[in-house]
Amino acid sequence: MLDALSARVFHIGDVGTGAAMKLAVNSIVFGLDVALAEALVLAERAGIDRERAYEVFEASAAGAPLVGYKRGHFVEPESAPVGFSLELAAKDLRLIRGLAESVGLALPQLETNIEQISAAAATQGPERDFAEIATHLRATTTVLAAADKEG
Repeated sequence: MLDALSARVFHIGDVGTGAAMKLAVNSIVFGLDVALAEALVLAERAGIDRERAYEVFEASAAGAPLVGYKRGHFVEPESAPVGFSLELAAKDLRLIRGLAESVGLALPQLETNIEQISAAAATQGPERDFAEIATHLRATTTVLAAADKEG
């Protein structure tokens, strides 16, 4: 039955290892999402057109399938339907943290991802797509830039 639903089925271990594997994959997805948001906002601030920058990301070594199918969410966030909410991302990140703790791992990138997802959920709304991290960064980096000029 799984063969009919998926391009590829992996047998990786006992009951429960599939859930652990899903969390490990999602850890990469959230890390890529945060890095992509930061890179896009950086390119924009450097004067590069958002759509053009995204086109380069897709064609580069960083052009994982996620980059392709999240294009609309990053390039035109106001018109893209929610694919995976910040709230669900935060839930998965908590589960990833729990798994890491249960196996005795400290994951610094995970903590950064939790911080960024939580901040974006607070400013953009937890129901928004997790690509809204870029929108959050656009707003908060403007505030930080203004604060730096005042200080």
